[in-house]
Amino acid sequence: MPDVSVLSVRLYGEEIGTITYVGAEKTLFAFNEAYVENPERPTLGLQFKDSLGDLITDFRPYKIKLMP
Repeated sequence: MPDVSVLSVRLYGEEIGTITYVGAEKTLFAFNEAYVENPERPTLGLQFKDSLGDLITDFRPYKIKLMP
């Protein structure tokens, strides 16, 4: 059974998503629903916006080792 760890991602003190370690150097990032549905949400980063300025919520999985 993999050792699963979850980190809260916060922006200006509000939780906006999670980073989940699922083992084998694999991590998953997901925005929470409240952040996605908020039309006045602050921007986490421009890499999370598409060419029209809409929030990207469907990410390709990456196998990247995150720093502790």
